[in-house]
Amino acid sequence: MENIPLLRDIVILMAVSVPISFLLTRLGLPIIIGFLLTGVIIGPYGAALVTELHRVETLAQIGVVLLLFTIGLEFSITRLLNIRKEGIMGGGLQVGLTVLIVFGISFLFGQPFSVAILLGFVISLSSTAIVLKLLVDRGEVNSPHGNLSVGVLIFQDLAVVLMVMVIQSIGVNEGASALDITKKLAVSFAAFAVIVVAVIWLIPRIFDQVVKLRNREVFILTIVLVCLGTAWLTSLFGLSLALGAFIAGLAISESEYSNQIVADVIPFRDTFSSLFFISIGMLLDLSYFTAEWPTIALLVAGIIILKALVLVGVGQILRYPLRLSLVVGFNLAQIGEFSFILIKMGEEYSLFNQAIYQSLLASSIITMALTPFIYQRSSKLAYDVGKLLGKDGARGSHRKTQLSNHVVIIGYGLNGQNLAKVLKETGIPHLIMDTNMERIKSAKANGHSAYYGDASHPEVFRSMAIEKAKMVVTAISDPISTRLIVKNARDMNPAVSILVRTRYIREVEELYRLGANQVIPEEFETSVEIFARVLKDYRIPSNIIQNQIDLIRQEGYAMLRNPSVMGDKLSRLSSILEKTVMDTYFVERECSVAGMTLKGLDLRKNTGATIIAIARSGHAKTNPEPDYRIEAGDILVLLGSHAQLNEAFKLLKAVCPLGESSGELKRD
Repeated sequence: MENIPLLRDIVILMAVSVPISFLLTRLGLPIIIGFLLTGVIIGPYGAALVTELHRVETLAQIGVVLLLFTIGLEFSITRLLNIRKEGIMGGGLQVGLTVLIVFGISFLFGQPFSVAILLGFVISLSSTAIVLKLLVDRGEVNSPHGNLSVGVLIFQDLAVVLMVMVIQSIGVNEGASALDITKKLAVSFAAFAVIVVAVIWLIPRIFDQVVKLRNREVFILTIVLVCLGTAWLTSLFGLSLALGAFIAGLAISESEYSNQIVADVIPFRDTFSSLFFISIGMLLDLSYFTAEWPTIALLVAGIIILKALVLVGVGQILRYPLRLSLVVGFNLAQIGEFSFILIKMGEEYSLFNQAIYQSLLASSIITMALTPFIYQRSSKLAYDVGKLLGKDGARGSHRKTQLSNHVVIIGYGLNGQNLAKVLKETGIPHLIMDTNMERIKSAKANGHSAYYGDASHPEVFRSMAIEKAKMVVTAISDPISTRLIVKNARDMNPAVSILVRTRYIREVEELYRLGANQVIPEEFETSVEIFARVLKDYRIPSNIIQNQIDLIRQEGYAMLRNPSVMGDKLSRLSSILEKTVMDTYFVERECSVAGMTLKGLDLRKNTGATIIAIARSGHAKTNPEPDYRIEAGDILVLLGSHAQLNEAFKLLKAVCPLGESSGELKRD
């Protein structure tokens, strides 16, 4: 019976969190905000529906363990060794500078060493869950600002492990000297190394044996045992449970079982980690928030400004354009979900007083809630701030080219490289611009005229002699920059032809509005390539496939150009495929159609379907003449609606009782 109160609490948690999370999801807000709000509402400082916080915290701790376990699984040792400059340099600089600045400010205001360093740790972290979701939803993961954002977030997630070890050493040895703390950290690192080696050697061998049983239940139980067991083992050595879980995940990450383990763990992780965020929300004192909201508002503004400025500085050190640096700064200006782990540790070790504790909780929740709104406006904010500062952040050569009637290629990725190669071989003058210096060096090595710079800035763009150019081709993955480039190109040269490559159909209308002449969405072209390959596998002649492709492109792009039909473009494209169907019919020797001319058969008049080609002996006759004679063994390629083709097959089967249609072609 003693479990009934816990069950009641869980039911209340879920009953409140589900509708709140549903509403926030419909509004486009992160679900984590829903969990935090749930905790605020039902907690002892809210409606007091759940007052025994320790019951929830026990389950929430399991959520933290599973969260760190999956982080270890997703990192992999190889990935850690191959983090690019965005991760190692960008993330290292961001975390290091933020911690130092916050530590210095806190120390000047009289905070002890332990509190100051912990505050630096908490504020240095951003929300991986929220930012990654926003990047994925906007298709900006592979954009320049997306690459830098992801690199910084990866480093932050890894740094959490070290931060946990440092806080634990400080908390357990509060009041000890720096030398004592250093000794404790050394012992912790030694224990950490021993456990890592043991786990990496043992765990893969355990799973090798378990997999041989081919029993899913045993497999899942082993996952739970490895995760919780390693966490418990590290706690025996004075390290945190979360750290042990991370080690276990890291040990499995390189194995062939890691993907399946992630899939099996995610439901457990999501369930228990939601309890963790709810438990954090339950700790927020609403009376403190209402009484101290000016201080909290000032703290929120300070955190956002500080983190944005640090990231702008990091972006400039890494030679990113100012605008991109500002975008990254705004996008990562919140306090992250892993900061809650550190805040909770600060409370457990009595490093924070109630005022600091509540202020950090409130600030974290508010900055996370503001992130989607800041993200949506980050591009405009970056542009406005750049203008306000009186500089566009442009880098690169401002030496104006003397070319005219040339092609300007923005982006030297795969698309840009292929285009530049063709233009060089055909003798068409062209210039290349990219923000990646390695690509610029590669372009120059291949004999192209290439310049480093951000083409979204007018001054840099003007150096490419845009007013004399015949065509501008943008082949970059940054939708923000793409829009600015199109607008600037059209403003500078109303007569220039602008060809844009973009990822999603939803971006097409805006690009045409800004002045693009042609927009090629990869999403649409991928669908064309898919149906073309399907038809090819059914041995439809290539020229017939090309006719179908031309039809789809013609009607499809016509719709994409017309803003009035943008809302139903997908259904319209689908209708083209549905209304214009192609099928085949095999002419048997016994069929009386053999020997008839197309005029004599008169299929179009009788059914509405058209014979657009006849395949014979491996060759296709397209658009055959009316007097073209059908022979036994021919494959008739028919075009028409579903209804028209049905009528055509009925007619053919009446004179060819043994005839077979597409997919069941009778072969000799």
